[in-house]
Amino acid sequence: MSPARPAHGEEGYILHARPWRDTSLLLEVFLREGGRRGVIARGARGNSRLRARLQPFRRVWLDLGGRGELAQLRAVEELAGPPRLAGGRVLACGYYLNELVLRLLPREDAHPELFDRYAEALESLGGGAPEAPILRLFEKQLLEALGWAPAWDDCADGTPVEAEGMYHVHPESGVCRAEGSPAAVRGLSLLHLAAGRCDDPATAREIRLILHGLLAPHLGPRPLRSRELLAVTLGAGRASTPSIG
Repeated sequence: MSPARPAHGEEGYILHARPWRDTSLLLEVFLREGGRRGVIARGARGNSRLRARLQPFRRVWLDLGGRGELAQLRAVEELAGPPRLAGGRVLACGYYLNELVLRLLPREDAHPELFDRYAEALESLGGGAPEAPILRLFEKQLLEALGWAPAWDDCADGTPVEAEGMYHVHPESGVCRAEGSPAAVRGLSLLHLAAGRCDDPATAREIRLILHGLLAPHLGPRPLRSRELLAVTLGAGRASTPSIG
């Protein structure tokens, strides 16, 4: 039986929670219709039942009130149990998704489709699917949702990308031919991105380089803590570390 929802509110996920003042929590939430918001949960630190519902990765129904930059939590109901992000590596991947949303999605900028893609990514991670393709696909979807992705299968000059060709992908100018350049990527990798195919080992490394190159200008110089956590869980210096985060 589904839990009763408050009369007002909307579906969301808890991205992050930290202590605020003496007894409260300051939350960052991802709402399906309202985008990312900051929320104050008054008295939550002294209420174990409420605090359990306000942990990251929880899919919840939130009733929010108040005006200004920070909303006030009126009520919360859990819609589903948290995904089974068992093991340090899978949990770190979940935190990576959260950190991307926190760092890149503007406050109160609604993206219902991206919300659904985030939910699918968490479910896939919890279901034991290979982590790297899940992260790559969400990175691609995030870039597209925020208008930062090029036309994967077309060059900036309008010519189609060819599987056998070599290309550069620029955050500002898009895709262009780059024959003979050691930093170029194959057209096949771009065509796989266009098709949402991030699970082919033959193009996985180049797809990661393309996506991280496009994300880098928007993330800025401050490192992602979740990538550092991934490096620790996988073992510093291991070849598999970069293939996931």
